[in-house]
Amino acid sequence: MTTPTAIDGSDGPLVVRRIVVWRRLEPGDARTPGSELAPESPHLEARVVEVGIAKALFDDLERLHAKHDEVMLLASRWSRRYEPAGVLFTIGGSMVVGAWLEYLPAYTLPFAASLVLLGVAVGVVTKVLKSKSEREAEQRWRTMPEKNELAAIEKRLAPRWERFATKLREETGFRADVRVGDIHEADRLVSLDPARITHPDMWRPDPKPAQVRYGWRYADGRVIEKEAELEDTDEDEGVEDEGAERAEDETDERADDESDDEAPARRAR
Repeated sequence: MTTPTAIDGSDGPLVVRRIVVWRRLEPGDARTPGSELAPESPHLEARVVEVGIAKALFDDLERLHAKHDEVMLLASRWSRRYEPAGVLFTIGGSMVVGAWLEYLPAYTLPFAASLVLLGVAVGVVTKVLKSKSEREAEQRWRTMPEKNELAAIEKRLAPRWERFATKLREETGFRADVRVGDIHEADRLVSLDPARITHPDMWRPDPKPAQVRYGWRYADGRVIEKEAELEDTDEDEGVEDEGAERAEDETDERADDESDDEAPARRAR
């Protein structure tokens, strides 16, 4: 595993996470030691590197996004959700189908139709209220000092991440953003979503020792986070394992030779 790189340039304690980077394999290319083939394409090799940001910066991101979620919570109240309209529409539609198939009496049809219309009306009102609440929450968030703090952090982190990705590509050939091609449903593989670079989840440490996270980016810009269990094939550990296996083989060979030498002596006695 590589030494963690501080994306924000910090020298203090870091919050470290693993990312996946890729290199395209051309015909005749040998795989880099410590890498393995990417599951999305046999023409890409993947390896794990560690990156991080300062612990103080990570705490700031958590604080700022908690404030953002608190402000936006008003737009997700129960009266601004579509579940009531969906329940009314589902019950009314089921009753209409039941009456049409003669599972229910015909006189229930007007009541069922009224439920359907009520569901549509509640849905329209919910959409209006939800849009209004979201606009009000966004306007309130834009006037808060926390938004300016978050924008300043993004302005500092985004170019540093780009410089890290460029340096990695120039020095090792591995990329933090690579096109998969037409053999996969995703358009590109990304180490992390640059659009969410200031979200604390992007820098949160991996919950499992061997777990790594990366993203599938689609043509419409959506990024879906994926998890994988990539081997931590450190080159030094591989050499040690190879030496241990060689020592075990030599021990087994000596034991076999001693057994062969002792067998004729026992027969002579």
